[in-house]
Amino acid sequence: MSILTNISTARLPAPALMVRTGVHISLGMLGVILVAQTISAEWGLPAQSLMQAVALYTGISVFVCIQLRNHMPQRNFGAANFLTLIRAVIVSLFAGIVGHSALVPEMGAWLLVYVGTIALILDGIDGWIARRLRLHSLFGARFDLEVDAAFIFILSLLVWDSGKVGAWVLLGGAMRYLFVFAGCAIRALRQPLPPNRRRQIACVIQTATLLFSLSPDVQPIVASSANGVALTILIISFGRDVRLLLASERAAGTHP
Repeated sequence: MSILTNISTARLPAPALMVRTGVHISLGMLGVILVAQTISAEWGLPAQSLMQAVALYTGISVFVCIQLRNHMPQRNFGAANFLTLIRAVIVSLFAGIVGHSALVPEMGAWLLVYVGTIALILDGIDGWIARRLRLHSLFGARFDLEVDAAFIFILSLLVWDSGKVGAWVLLGGAMRYLFVFAGCAIRALRQPLPPNRRRQIACVIQTATLLFSLSPDVQPIVASSANGVALTILIISFGRDVRLLLASERAAGTHP
């Protein structure tokens, strides 16, 4: 019994961490609801917009609660994760716009670009803070990764919804999820990848290009060309990761 208790305790986050995380998540949800309601009222968006924003944020919150055990040995939620949570709020608000882009006024479109740019900047700051203050954890890295993936996916939906780029732009948003799905069938793709600057740069380029395409002044031909280049870079980056993981699996098989 004592062994099982020790194992269970090691896998569960500290109660204080759970409470603090719950407070942060609740404040984020309050922010999503208040801002989404304000935007809906100002731009004339349907009630579905609020539901979309809340649904995505709820999904992220569930993910945080499930993965929190990987935050150990950290005892606090941490400044870096708090910034990532702010980005999650922004991504959720963007999700509320999907399917309703035609109702967004020009000033609203510029606001989305500005706020999205802030989220992109925060993406660089939270990682820097985690390294600087030694707050890094498996939870923090995964949290950051999944918020990045969700942001790119939502942005690709918005760019497609704008009519500037064809449905192929969704491939960039789906790349992370296709990679995870492939990992269900191919064991090698489930291995952890080492940190890589090339991967980070590809992600930033993809996000920045999608935000650029949402700008009201950007014409469809420019948006399509820019996204074509960004998607090519992203595909090459994922292709290199896949090749690396497959090579590692083969090497492990030859050296038991």
